[in-house]
Amino acid sequence: MIAFKSSLPGNSLLYKHPDAIHYKDSFAANIPGTQPVSIEQTGKAFFSSTPSWVTKLMQIRDSIVRRMGLKTTPHRKNKPQLAFVPGEKAGIFNILDKNDQELILGEDDKHLNFRVSLYLQPSESTAQQLVCTTTVHYNNAWGKLYFFFVKPFHRLIVPAILKKTVYQLRTSAQ
Repeated sequence: MIAFKSSLPGNSLLYKHPDAIHYKDSFAANIPGTQPVSIEQTGKAFFSSTPSWVTKLMQIRDSIVRRMGLKTTPHRKNKPQLAFVPGEKAGIFNILDKNDQELILGEDDKHLNFRVSLYLQPSESTAQQLVCTTTVHYNNAWGKLYFFFVKPFHRLIVPAILKKTVYQLRTSAQ
């Protein structure tokens, strides 16, 4: 599976979230097969697709930012069953918005606000394509500085999680 650079779909729910966007990227991957998947299946695969090296990086990040008073990743042994409804909490994400083709996740913190869109769209070569878009709004100079250091990792992490999500969607459909 290949994740490639993409763009935010024109009718994304992200356009309803009014924060100024200081950073935006989109990656996409084709979901193999002919049967469409639901946004709930996609969300479930996304939240169970974190590579172990990303988990380790998040633990290092948490040990650093905890000293700065920033939010850290909640560590749960048992992952709760998610209904993917606005207001739910899932790891570092809040479920902010949802429709049949898109799930909006995000978090607002002292230094920055971020949003993640998981968007299912038709694809020419397969039944669907998953587009993962991240937007970041800096609340202050610390947010800009923080994301300066996070951005290189972000650009590695998102495609890795996207590929693993699509792999899980493919194997669960078989």
